[in-house]
Amino acid sequence: MITHSFLSMQNVAHGFFSSKGGVSKKPFFSLNCSFDVQDERKNVIQNLEKVKKKLRLKNLLKINQIHSSKVKIIENLKSFNSKIEGDGIVTNLKKVGIAILTADCCPILLMDKKNEIIAACHAGWRGAVSGIVEETVKSMVDIGANKKTIVAVIGPTIHKKSYEIGNDVFKIIRKTDVFKKEIITELNNGKYLFDLPLFIKQKLILSDVRKIGDVNIDTYSNISFFSHRRKFHETSKLRENNKKILTGRQISIIGLI
Repeated sequence: MITHSFLSMQNVAHGFFSSKGGVSKKPFFSLNCSFDVQDERKNVIQNLEKVKKKLRLKNLLKINQIHSSKVKIIENLKSFNSKIEGDGIVTNLKKVGIAILTADCCPILLMDKKNEIIAACHAGWRGAVSGIVEETVKSMVDIGANKKTIVAVIGPTIHKKSYEIGNDVFKIIRKTDVFKKEIITELNNGKYLFDLPLFIKQKLILSDVRKIGDVNIDTYSNISFFSHRRKFHETSKLRENNKKILTGRQISIIGLI
């Protein structure tokens, strides 16, 4: 489990978990926390219990991530349903962990310590372009957070050296309000390298969040983390035989305790 000093407070539990330390078998070895990747349900349940115990959280809430800009504010447990679609979660409830699942996309954990409001969001390039970061910060403010006291930490995600995109995605990113030349490096093959963490930092700055941390872990090159893109490249023969790519999802959590 990875932590960051910006979120290391007495009343806050948080962690960016790797793929290690669980009970799932290959190809989900071993701390897979997603029910949607054909892993055995009993293994996922055990893995989720392990992370809850590690962080001393009674409840763990996840929503159905869809690469969107939708944010769910959780004001009471009775209103929560795991089938809710979206990519951001905001709450001020105690003893409740809010969680994001990733396998290259970026998990972002946010906190306003003064007003005791937390958030977690999932940002791939689609969600980041469509405004998930801004909408998450806005939702925090809607229930009493102050932008001046919000801190954000970028978790393990695919980094620029590992993230090749095509011209179609480049054209979309180039038109965004935070585009700067450092975000993209053009390659000789008509492709581009995309700096997702830097893009997200610019989105946070646009949202007036100034205290931004980064655990600086590339999920593609660090084999202790699930990476859908790495698995895609490793299983070219399987894809030729029309077999589905199977990989787990690591979990990132923040909760008020």
